[in-house]
Amino acid sequence: MKKIYRLAALLLSAAMLTACGGGQSAAPASAPAASQSEASATGSSDVEWPKDAVTVVVPYSAGGDTDTYCRTMCAQLSKDLGANFVVVNTTGGSGVVASTSVLDAKPDGNTILFHHSGVMLTQEAVGSNQFSFLNDFEVCATVARDDTYVLIAKKDSPFQTLPEFVDYCKANPGQVKYSITFNGATHAVATLMEQTMGIEMNKIDVGSSAADRLTAFMAGQCDCLVINYMNVADYIENGDFVVLGVCADERPAGMEDFPTMKEQGYDVVQSKLYEVRFPKGTDAAIVEKLSAAIEQVSASEDFKNTLATYYAQPFYRNGETTVAEDTAEVDELKKLFQQ
Repeated sequence: MKKIYRLAALLLSAAMLTACGGGQSAAPASAPAASQSEASATGSSDVEWPKDAVTVVVPYSAGGDTDTYCRTMCAQLSKDLGANFVVVNTTGGSGVVASTSVLDAKPDGNTILFHHSGVMLTQEAVGSNQFSFLNDFEVCATVARDDTYVLIAKKDSPFQTLPEFVDYCKANPGQVKYSITFNGATHAVATLMEQTMGIEMNKIDVGSSAADRLTAFMAGQCDCLVINYMNVADYIENGDFVVLGVCADERPAGMEDFPTMKEQGYDVVQSKLYEVRFPKGTDAAIVEKLSAAIEQVSASEDFKNTLATYYAQPFYRNGETTVAEDTAEVDELKKLFQQ
């Protein structure tokens, strides 16, 4: 599996680190009469977009889960829509810098934000931003889902299983260093862990990107780490790291050897949904056209197979459904942080 994982990662990076190239047009989307796909096909098929390259802003550095899934999507969109979808990595402020740059961009359809729900909805719930991900953007669609957040420790750690971790934390309250991005997905996971396990951790912010947090973990700045499995698969297969539990309802495909936290008695679940947003005021026809194109991407076998390499899966929602379900999730997060 390790060789396959490395090869797929190298091929994907080589194919997409530059502007994702253009090509042939996609076939029209087919769907029931009441779906957004058909509305998009009939209502926005004549809109002249994209005319120019589309800048896709990612709030994290290259190589992590958000960047990888974005580039995978953009490669297909470039072919289907006949224009370059160029990924721009804009780090800083736990995604706020990138999000603000799109928020302030001209609403001409040439700038979009690719972000994940783990950070956006946590920030929305705690009210840490001066803008709203739900109300201040044109929410376009959801394209992918990752349920592979894993709690890991090193092979020489005093705890090698989740029960040992809980016992150690209880015997040493506030001593176990946990890598956190405050007001991010790992913040929500930490809160769930502490509440359900009856523990207290020493939460340390070492950076928001997967690369920053993994580097800090390897350097000994933190004792445990919650991170997408794709970022640490090689280390786990080599025996350098151990998986204490997966933050999912069920064991993800390809990760059947690792128990979830839920099956071990702790209801700690954190999915990451990868969503696309335009600046507020973008033409609805453009938003609908991209949403329909994203639905086609999510339905393609190539996209499904590439995401499976990273233990993720296609997951399409139109903008309306995305906002409705995100709003419900924000309400649940507000309850979590109030406890």
